[in-house]
Amino acid sequence: MLLIQLSTKETYHSLISGSFRASLAILLLLFCTVSSYANITKDNLGRFYQSIVSIHTSVPSDARTAASLGIKREGNGVAIDDTHILTIGYIIIEAEKIEIELPDGRRFPATIVGYDHTSGFGIIKSVVPIKFNPLPLGNSDIINSDEDLLILPALERGVGSIVRSVSRRPFAGWWEYFLESPIYTVPANGLWAGAPILNQNGEILGIGSLFVSEAIPGVSSPGNMSVPINILKPILQDLISYGRRKNKIQPYIGISSDDTNDQITVTRVSKSGPAFNAGIKPQDVILTVDGLQVSNLKAFYQQIWNSGEAGETIELTVLRNGKVLTFNIITVDRMDYFVKSQSF
Repeated sequence: MLLIQLSTKETYHSLISGSFRASLAILLLLFCTVSSYANITKDNLGRFYQSIVSIHTSVPSDARTAASLGIKREGNGVAIDDTHILTIGYIIIEAEKIEIELPDGRRFPATIVGYDHTSGFGIIKSVVPIKFNPLPLGNSDIINSDEDLLILPALERGVGSIVRSVSRRPFAGWWEYFLESPIYTVPANGLWAGAPILNQNGEILGIGSLFVSEAIPGVSSPGNMSVPINILKPILQDLISYGRRKNKIQPYIGISSDDTNDQITVTRVSKSGPAFNAGIKPQDVILTVDGLQVSNLKAFYQQIWNSGEAGETIELTVLRNGKVLTFNIITVDRMDYFVKSQSF
């Protein structure tokens, strides 16, 4: 697989001025050399990059996510219409300051439009009116393993990659997060956060979320996990109109956990969250949810989410220092737990 170095602002300036054509032609020749499926033209590649921006955010030190995600965050975003930029939500959540950087180096303040914890997507827009050339949403349910795809971070951030989808399997994150069929790709791109996965027509198939060590199950295969774009389609209008989804809101209890050794161990309890207020502590081993035994994160989350929407009370039985204890936890909408910035 080939990594494409398109990393400097000078590169973009030369691209839009026309003097970059020779270098781009060489890159296109390399594309064709490594893959007989590549159908990428210099005009298409230049057009794709004009829709991708760099995102820079600052988060207050008292934010709920400051300890786990930091107070300075950077990533990528892609225009999905004339105004709105799609990214991965952890870059922007609880941000008090957001800037987008265009491929020509100009920076503009931006504001949060919407965030969805269930999918992980976030949407922002520039405070200063900018008319973007958007890329269309593709169909992430139809990806051929022999198809060349592109992961394209913003030009000023660095390297784009030709990748292949190598797996579609469930993912359970320790932060009360589950995806049924994310997109796993190789080789790894180090600038994955918020970067779009595109097919050769420039359609968005997913948004970069994580680095993974086993993109192929059971094999050392460094790669990336991306959130499929089809998950966005049913909630897109809600995010733009209301800032959040309006239905199927998963109840949140505020813990981080690990399911190694076929048991669920609490690793962190979010301060002032529902589990914290109920008395759950790190190192508690979760035995049951509403009387049903759980031994992996997927089963644990699904049992919580099956209890109803946010506001329902669930019963957790845990093992602590050899004793079995029972706690009643009043769940919340995670959006109501975050520190609200002026962007909302």
